[in-house]
Amino acid sequence: MSAAPLAPGPTSKAGVSSVPTRYVTLAYGDAGAVYAQASMLLVSLLAHAPAPCELVVVTDRPERLEWLRDAVRIEMVTAAKLERWRGPSPFSMRQKIEVAAAMMPASGAMVLLDADVIAARPLQPFVGQVATGARFMHTREYELGSSRRQGNRRLWHALEGRSFGSWQFRAEDSMWNSGVVAVPAADAELFDDALALYDAMAAVGIRHFATEQLVVGAVLQRNGHVGEAREWFTHYWGNKQAFTAEIERRLTSARGAQLTPDAAAREFLGNPILLPAEARPTKLQKLRRWFS
Repeated sequence: MSAAPLAPGPTSKAGVSSVPTRYVTLAYGDAGAVYAQASMLLVSLLAHAPAPCELVVVTDRPERLEWLRDAVRIEMVTAAKLERWRGPSPFSMRQKIEVAAAMMPASGAMVLLDADVIAARPLQPFVGQVATGARFMHTREYELGSSRRQGNRRLWHALEGRSFGSWQFRAEDSMWNSGVVAVPAADAELFDDALALYDAMAAVGIRHFATEQLVVGAVLQRNGHVGEAREWFTHYWGNKQAFTAEIERRLTSARGAQLTPDAAAREFLGNPILLPAEARPTKLQKLRRWFS
């Protein structure tokens, strides 16, 4: 699997690309919380993403995001297409890779974000690096061949020495958290490679819940350095209940005050959400996590 040659776009004197960076998130289904989370992600990007940029939300329920319509691009996806993107007997977030492949711009860069992410600080340094060919994912979680956690060891046992199409995993390959995936547009074909690897693994019975982020991280890392994006983004999957309650409170207040998304972004700049990304686990939760 080979990467397209990197072709850095033009940059401004400030080190930020003069070609737009596209930020993409996916929000679908009936759960109201995901639309609140996606809305606050987009507000945080309005606050922190440097121009030029394009904000895109892919959704099957565009009416749930009507408040954002004048500030972001709402890309409609049908339930049938979402189902195709999930693949047969869905077991991981294959649809995220399909969204990345479908929404990759012809030039510039793309940042794919989970809905439960917020931009935590100005993104100029981050965008400047991606514009010159850098790749990022949110966090490097562990090395496949050296993790001692039981669930991670089981995964490595299922992968070690096996071929998945033309791919073999190595002990030094890493599991990366895919709450943020940032790549230059020249990397478009790598998402096709990730889909092919995902499908090859599914075809022989791999059913790990994190297969989507495993294949994206492995393909990107095998083609060059991958940096961590957590300096710029908070991925609050480990404290989602508290974040969602605060987000819903803020959105209710903003709509009640008839704020535009841009006005809400200005408020966010002055009053960011400073909750911890992960709630401190109890001893029992730690034990369960260790043996999972």
